[in-house]
Amino acid sequence: MPYKDPERKKEWERLHRPERLARRRELRRAQTIPESTRPVAVEETGGNAGFLLPLLAGGALAAYNPQFGMATGGLTLVVAAVWKKNWVWWLVGCVTLFIVLLFYFTNNEKTDDSIGSSAQA
Repeated sequence: MPYKDPERKKEWERLHRPERLARRRELRRAQTIPESTRPVAVEETGGNAGFLLPLLAGGALAAYNPQFGMATGGLTLVVAAVWKKNWVWWLVGCVTLFIVLLFYFTNNEKTDDSIGSSAQA
């Protein structure tokens, strides 16, 4: 585009005016498209009941073997910390560890009582 010579500049603008106007119209039309016709980005939602399955699985594992349950709850907390997961992961890990500790201490009390009573007999 010849900017040094004002006459050549005017001539170039006159020749390319329809292209420039069409481009401006196209840009204005793109800006006025309503939001409903634009594709909406898929928003990832945590799902309200999605965290119940790992929680139930952790509780079942805690009832079966508390040491496995402790490993699962701890691993969940480590994953939540390392990969910066949302609060649901932290909640699942903490509740799983809480359930595991309940099972662990109730199982230890039962085994301690039975050992103590059989030793006295």
